[in-house]
Amino acid sequence: MQRSIAMTAKRFLHRNLLENGKPRTASSPSFSHCSSCRCWVRASSSVSGGDLRERLSKTRLRDIKLNDAIDLFSDMVKSRPFPSIVDFNRLLSAVVKLKKYDVVISLGKKMEVLGIRNDLYTFNIVINCFCCCFQVSLALSILGKMLKLGYEPDRVTIGSLVNGFCRRNRVSDAVSLVDKMVEIGYKPDIVAYNAIIDSLCKTRRVNDAFDFFKEIERKGIRPNVVTYTALVNGLCNSSRWSDAARLLSDMIKRKITPNVITYSALLDAFVKNGKVLEAKELFEEMVRMSIDPDIVTYSSLINGLCLHDRIDEANQMFDLMVSKGCLADVVSYNTLINGFCKAKRVEDGMKLFREMSQRGLVSNTVTYNTLIQGFFQAGDVDKAQEFFSQMDFFGISPDIWTYNILLGGLCDNGELEKALVIFEDMQKREMDLDIVTYTTVIRGMCKTGKVEEAWSLFCNLSLKGLKPDIVTYTTMMSGLCTKGLQHEVEALYTKMKQEGLMKNDCTLSDGDITLSAELIKKMLSCGYAPSLLKDIKSGVCKKALSLL
Repeated sequence: MQRSIAMTAKRFLHRNLLENGKPRTASSPSFSHCSSCRCWVRASSSVSGGDLRERLSKTRLRDIKLNDAIDLFSDMVKSRPFPSIVDFNRLLSAVVKLKKYDVVISLGKKMEVLGIRNDLYTFNIVINCFCCCFQVSLALSILGKMLKLGYEPDRVTIGSLVNGFCRRNRVSDAVSLVDKMVEIGYKPDIVAYNAIIDSLCKTRRVNDAFDFFKEIERKGIRPNVVTYTALVNGLCNSSRWSDAARLLSDMIKRKITPNVITYSALLDAFVKNGKVLEAKELFEEMVRMSIDPDIVTYSSLINGLCLHDRIDEANQMFDLMVSKGCLADVVSYNTLINGFCKAKRVEDGMKLFREMSQRGLVSNTVTYNTLIQGFFQAGDVDKAQEFFSQMDFFGISPDIWTYNILLGGLCDNGELEKALVIFEDMQKREMDLDIVTYTTVIRGMCKTGKVEEAWSLFCNLSLKGLKPDIVTYTTMMSGLCTKGLQHEVEALYTKMKQEGLMKNDCTLSDGDITLSAELIKKMLSCGYAPSLLKDIKSGVCKKALSLL
């Protein structure tokens, strides 16, 4: 049976550390033992040492571009003698910051071929890059080579490998590796343990994360703000708001100061759960503790206030954010614009749109989608269409949501014929239409009495590879009701039940609730059979019936 990667690492460690004694220091030999490997590199005296030193300065490397980094490496390997390994490491680190991990690996291989002596820092860079490329097995092979050459892995080595396993959702292997390293005498730091806890939380294994948390505490390892933040995030993502709040209190009692990420995670969770008051209190607590909110914190709170129709408070929070020197980005502008549009204050949304341009921010598809929908909801069809036309002029590509908004807006404002022209054009261009597109057109047809055309479109959905959802069914059933087609309504209802679309109180969304209530109202007005209505009422939640 094939050994696990963790067992391979253990074998490396046992063979090289326990059997061979204490590892050698940084004076260990380089990778390459063959001087003939250098033949493909031309020695050059044209590259001056002073020029290289200037190009390798921290200031020059800080903002280096990839092509410049590769050119610099080429000049470094042509230089005689070679620059120090410290210089090579600084260049490799600069490329790592560009997230060009494959390039770093390639440069590392060239260094090996050239016989350039590597140190522990070099090995750690390459191991980290393999892990970032999801190639943990190759990272472990570098670990094996490193041990053979007498280098002792440090906390950075272990942390990189643990991160590599966690990136592949192989948390058990990460834990196994850490345990084996501890057995052999290494002491991983909290960074490695944090990676495991964070990975468990991100995969919704929060209870396992807490078990592991307690285990490391028993080992005498003190958790830090990163540990707690990962756990708070995990609890919030699992809708365990109270537990997250308690953990935050525990954290403060232990004199571990929460950071902006900790607070932002909890604040965002409160907002998503409708606890806007608690979110605002948490925000005020942050300020009292002299923790400066960042763009994520402000955006979460602005979004929550908008979602709960507290648009003026959201606007005040936006102004506060700007006054504190936290530069608003496109996302935060889009959030507030959306809030204004939903509150039918599209002109206020337009003020923000113009302000974005004045501040040098480029509007995106979401910005235009939001405003187009806002104009349609305000009944300003011409302005909505004008805004749609502007997208092409400014080089902003409409997406399927743009077209769905356009179709829906035209249909809702009595412009079905225009909508059908656009719909036909979309089909001719072989756009990837979704069920929302077809449902929107079906609704528009039913609304104007074109139920037969809507029925034909509905019946052809399967030929398009699309499956009706509850919105499509209820829209079509509502249209059939107006024509007194009881048999078709009953057939559709039966099929909808067979598809498992009649949900209970726990799973029916607010939009589905409204649709269900509207359908029942429509059927009542059309005099449908009490038996069918009773069946439908039993299939929808009490919230829907309360709307009748």
